[in-house]
This record gives sequence, C-alpha cells and structure tokens, in this order.
Amino acid sequence: MLRIYFIITFFISTILPISIVAQSYTVTATFPDGSFKGKTVYLSAVHDGSILDSTVIADQKAIFKGEAENTTLCMVASGNGRGFIMLEKGNITVNVSSERGALSYGKGTLLNSRLGGLMEKYNQLMGEVMNYQGEDEEEFMKTVWTPKFTQEIGGIFKANSNNDIGMRALMYLSNYGESDSLDTFFEQAGETVSSRGPIQKIIKQRQALKQTAEGMMFTDFTIENSDGQSVSFSDYIGKGKYVLVDFWAGWCGPCKREIPHIKEIYEKYNGDNFTVLGVAVWEQPAATKKAIKELGIIWPSIINAQSIPIDIYGIDGIPYIILFGPDGTIVARGLRGEDMKTTINKILSEEAKKTILNNSLRYSI
Repeated sequence: MLRIYFIITFFISTILPISIVAQSYTVTATFPDGSFKGKTVYLSAVHDGSILDSTVIADQKAIFKGEAENTTLCMVASGNGRGFIMLEKGNITVNVSSERGALSYGKGTLLNSRLGGLMEKYNQLMGEVMNYQGEDEEEFMKTVWTPKFTQEIGGIFKANSNNDIGMRALMYLSNYGESDSLDTFFEQAGETVSSRGPIQKIIKQRQALKQTAEGMMFTDFTIENSDGQSVSFSDYIGKGKYVLVDFWAGWCGPCKREIPHIKEIYEKYNGDNFTVLGVAVWEQPAATKKAIKELGIIWPSIINAQSIPIDIYGIDGIPYIILFGPDGTIVARGLRGEDMKTTINKILSEEAKKTILNNSLRYSI
C-alpha cells in the first residue's frame, strides 16, 4: 500500500504540473509608436466582449500571461490600436495596428497561423470585388465571386468547425456565401461554434427568415405606440389590400434615400387595392415623428416598434421593404429602388388583368 501511495504522489507532483504548465500562454503585443506609452491595453473575448485581462503598455509592448483553459478568439485593444489572436497555449506575438482596415493577427502557434490565413484570404476576396473592372458586376458576383468565396472560406470553416476561427468563417459565409450552402455549413458546426453568441443570433435570424419567407403568411405583432395605445401589425395587413411595408428609422441615411421611391409608388398606386405602411424600428418616437414631418411621409406609420418586427422577420439591416398580399401572404422581400417599382408594377398590372378577366366572365355569363 505504501508503494502505491508513493507512486500516486510522484504522479501528482510531476506529471500533473507539467500538464498545467503546458496550457500556459504568453502574449506579447507590440504597438506602432510611443503614443501608446502608459495606456491600458485590454485582452477581451470576441464572442461576448468579456475582458479577460488588462495591463499597461511600456516601451511599445504589453505582455499577458495566464492559463488557456479553452482556445478563444480575442482582441488586444488600446485606443484605436487593434489586434486579433487565438488565445491558446504557447508564445503568441501580435503587432497591433492603428490603421483602419489593416490586418493585425497573432503569430507563433498553429491556430494563430490559421487565423492569419482566414484574415488574409477574406481580405483578398473582398479586394477582388472592390477592384473589379468588368461591365457586369452582378453576373460576376453571382457566377464567379460568390461560388469562389463559398469554396475558399468554406474550406477554412470545415478545417476549424469547432473553434473560434470557424465561428468567424461562418459569420463571413452568412454574409457573402451561397445561400444554398449555408444549411450544410451550420449543420457541420461543432458545439463551440454553435454556442457562440454571434452564431446563435444568426441561427435565430435564419429561423425567422424561413418562417417569414416569400409565400408564408405574415406574423403578427403588437406594440405600444407613442400615445400609449396598442397597435398591431394585423390592423393593416391581411385586410384585402397589397401593403408595401417599409421598416426604417429617421437616423438611417439609406432609409431616407429610399423614401422618394416609396412616395412615387404611393402616389401612383394608393387606393382600394394597394397602400404603404411605415414601421419605425430602433428609434425613439420623437425622432421618428420629426423625420416623418421633415421627409413629408403621408402614409400610415407604426411608431416605436424597436426590434420586435426586426426579430420576427429576420431583418439584419434597414431599410428593409416587404410586400404583403391582400390575404397577408408575403409576396416579396428585400425590395429597393427601381427594382421595387418594377416588381410592384408587374404584380399590380397582373392583378388588374385578372380583375378585368373575372369581370368579363361574370358579365358574359
């Protein structure tokens, strides 16, 4: 028994400490110039913003030491200086940059090398779009760039499907990848990726999009407006008219630029078969009322909806415009500008033809 005790004691006192030491990390961040001297620098987790450590910059350097229980994508930041690292065991270095759009990522370990590969590849692909000189950018995006982006960023995701590099790659794919491939990527995501806050948000948005896709019936919501009265979406939708709904806010520049197009549509088609509804989101009522007056908006508006309809309809940015049918069916999503005018003109013209035909048949009988 004594011999067994000494063997166990020896194992705990030698092997276990080695295991703990093996998880330790040292992060050395180098800042671009002396203006950062004496400033506090923070090490924070990207997925939830939690601060893991902080220190003071000396001689343009900041050093973090600790134990890496889990690999985590982190940001090293002080003022306008930013750098990204995968926090894991080993010696990690990062040259922090204060230049907008500059790449700054960790080096020295396997996952930091992969992180650099993802950031470099993403920048390269986005550069191909920015520098495109061809005549048909839309066709280039559809047939060349998007498939290439999906394949190359998708490959990086598959190699990192259960770490934070995969999380970042999946976010990129959600924004720019082929929509038909996204379900497969999300199914391949490991527990670490799937549990991250940004991915959870995207998953909920994707579920909302499926539930409110074209052809689906509208989803109702009720809010308290600026006068303390309850108002429901169903007060306007499903009442026998086509309704063009503009989700917008007065502070939103692109929203304001869309108003003239909507106004033109309203003045042309408003009547027994068609109308327009504004739904103000992410804004206080007073600001919305001011914008309505300044922009000359004369169609009905739901004010103070905040993020309620945004979450229901899976909207990730405004303006966002949806056309609802007379029975409340979602006819078209994501309408903008000239394409919106063309779409509405086509739909209402076809409806007018159907009405004329039905009337002719009725009278002929």
